[in-house]
Amino acid sequence: MNFQNLNRVKELSEKYFKEGLYCSEAVLKAFEDVTGYNFSEDFKRSMTILGEGIGESGCICGALSSAILIAGHFSGRTSADADRGYAQKIGKVIIDKFKSKYQTTCCKTLKKRSEIMFGIGQYRHCPEMTSFCAEMIYKLAIEEGWIKEE
Repeated sequence: MNFQNLNRVKELSEKYFKEGLYCSEAVLKAFEDVTGYNFSEDFKRSMTILGEGIGESGCICGALSSAILIAGHFSGRTSADADRGYAQKIGKVIIDKFKSKYQTTCCKTLKKRSEIMFGIGQYRHCPEMTSFCAEMIYKLAIEEGWIKEE
């Protein structure tokens, strides 16, 4: 694992979030910048709706949703008769890693708990979670062979 790239994807995701991108957009942009993989403009636009727990609903964390959609882009099937097991396994791995670290996937709950969990107020935890999700999807993409490290 190229630790320079790993640190870079984490740092860039935090930077992009602090510059005004939603956490979901920041994860994708950092992934693209570090890997050189370019997603379609349609896919990039789809990240916006994930912000603040999907449409500001407070449901699933946007950074986590972004990591899941990136993984789905590489692992998903293209027809009903194709195997769905691989993508399902990958999705569970991502959710389990996030839950193991933060105990929940719910943006609303994470915001409420941020002071207790991180010692900081609402939304100040987002850069750290964005960084965690960017790191997680980068590592997974390398491990699964979806991208090659330079």
